[in-house]
Amino acid sequence: MKQDVIRVALDWEVDHIDPPCSFGGWNTGRVVQQMFDSLVEDNLNSEIGAVTSLVPSLAVSQSVSPDGLRYTFRLREGVTFHDGATCDADAVRINIERMWDTSSPYFDERAFDYNRMAIETLKRVRVSDARTIELELTDPFPEFLRYMTQEDAPGAFVMVSPEYIRTDIGNRASAPGTGPYALERRFETPHGDGALLRRYAGYWGRPAATEFIEFTPILSAEKRSEALISDSADIVYGPDPSSLDELSRLGFIVSERPIPYVWYIALNINKAPLDDVRVRRALLHAIDRKSLSEELFGSAAAPVNGILPPASPSYEPGFPDLYPFRPERARELLAAAGVNDGFTFTFSIARAGSGQLNPVGIAERIRRDLGNVGIGVDLRINDDWVEYCENWHQGMNSEIDASEMSWGMSCDVWVEQVLHSRNASPRGFNTGYYHNEHVDKMFDVARRELEPEKRAMLYQTAHRLIMLDAPVIPLLTIRRGLVAHHPRVQGLRFPAQNWHNLSDAWLDRSIGLNARSSS
Repeated sequence: MKQDVIRVALDWEVDHIDPPCSFGGWNTGRVVQQMFDSLVEDNLNSEIGAVTSLVPSLAVSQSVSPDGLRYTFRLREGVTFHDGATCDADAVRINIERMWDTSSPYFDERAFDYNRMAIETLKRVRVSDARTIELELTDPFPEFLRYMTQEDAPGAFVMVSPEYIRTDIGNRASAPGTGPYALERRFETPHGDGALLRRYAGYWGRPAATEFIEFTPILSAEKRSEALISDSADIVYGPDPSSLDELSRLGFIVSERPIPYVWYIALNINKAPLDDVRVRRALLHAIDRKSLSEELFGSAAAPVNGILPPASPSYEPGFPDLYPFRPERARELLAAAGVNDGFTFTFSIARAGSGQLNPVGIAERIRRDLGNVGIGVDLRINDDWVEYCENWHQGMNSEIDASEMSWGMSCDVWVEQVLHSRNASPRGFNTGYYHNEHVDKMFDVARRELEPEKRAMLYQTAHRLIMLDAPVIPLLTIRRGLVAHHPRVQGLRFPAQNWHNLSDAWLDRSIGLNARSSS
C-alpha cells in the first residue's frame, strides 16, 4: 500500500456526500463510488463486455424467487461503516425505510424522490436474522439488481451509516459509508467544494492501494487538460476534446470505449408549436448532428440516432437515422404544420457541468442550424450546475421550449425515467411531459419481463415509437476521452461505465511520459 495521494480533476464541484439524497451528477458519483457500497455492484475492474457485469458487494449472495417477486440477500460478515457502526440486516432495513417507508421516522422525501425507480415496486422488507434480509416486490422488476449499481446521482441505492440516519439526518455533507475510502475533509476552491478521501483501515475488502485521493473541481475543459500536462493532476475527467490527440502524443493515457451516455434535448410537448409532431420532426431534420459532433469534439464524441444510450442492455448500434440532416424537409414539415413564419425556440442550458462537454458551444450550433429554417433560439443559461439540475427536475414551465441534459445508465429502465408519462416532472425526470399510451404500456410490460432477450425487444420497440414521436433530440455520445491520466497511474481500468474504481489505483513514480513522434 502506498502512502501517496492521487489528484483527480473533476468537471464540477462535489455535491452533498449523502448519495441517496444527492443530485450532483457524475462529478459527485465519481467521489461517492469510492466511499459507499450497495448490495451488489458493477464490476468496475473488468474492461470486457459491452455492458458491465454485476458482482457481490455488501451481499455475498442473493436469490430471486422464480416469479421475480422476492429477493433474499445474505450479507457479508464483519462490515463496518466509517463511523464504526455495524452494517447488518437492520442497517440495510433502516436505509431502505429512509427511501421507501413514509411511516418510518427515518423517511426522507428527497431520498424517496431520487430513488423512486428502485423502490416504487417494493412491498415488504423483512429481516430474518442479522445477516439475511428479504425484499418483496409487488411486480417483477428484473433490473432491480442492476439499478442498485447506478451510483451516479440523482440518488443511489447505497448504504449509509444508520447512526448518521438516526442522529445527523440534516447534514447531507458527510454521510459515512462502507467503502474503501472515507471522507477526510471537504475543502474550498475557487470553483466550489473539493473532497479529500483517506483509505479506510476497516474496509471489508482488499485495502485501497493509495492512502489519499484528492478530488478538485476545475470547470474549464482546457484547464483540466492543462492540469494534466503541468503535473497538477494525475487523473482528469472531461479533458478538452481538442487536446486528446496531443495528450496521447505526449504519452498520457486517454480512455476510449462506449459508455452509457447521451447528450440530448427534451422538448416541451405541452407548448405550441411543439405539441405538433411535425414541428418536432422538423427540429431533428434541421440540426446537423454529424457536423456538430465532429467540428466541436472531433474524435471525442459521435452523433447518435436514438435516446437509448450505448453500453445499455437494449442499445442497438445499427439503429436507423430517422432524421438525417435535411433542412429542406424541415421547412416542408414546418409549412405543413402552419409555422410558415417560424417561431422563437427558448432553450434552457447549463453553462457547464458534469459530463456536459460544451453546452454553450452546442447551443450556438443549434441556434445556427435552426436559424437556417426560420427558427430563432433564445438561450437561457444557468451558471450553477447543481441548481440547473434541480430546476430541470421540476420540469419546463410555459416559457421554456426545451432543456438539455447529459445522462444515461447501464440499465434499460433509465429510458422510462425520462420518457414514461408516470415519470413526468416533478415526480420523475420526464421533463418535457411526453405521453404516449402505447409506449407506456410497452414500458410496463418490458419492466416486468423476466427473459432478457424479450425485455430488450420490448424496449427496442418502444424506442422506435418514441423516435417517431420525436419528444427528444438525441445529439451525441462520448466515445473517447471521458477520462485521461498520467501513465504513472497504475491499476485504473476503463469499464463500460461513467465512473471508475480508484481503490486499486496507485502511482508508480518511476514511470514518466514517453512522448510519441508526431510524424
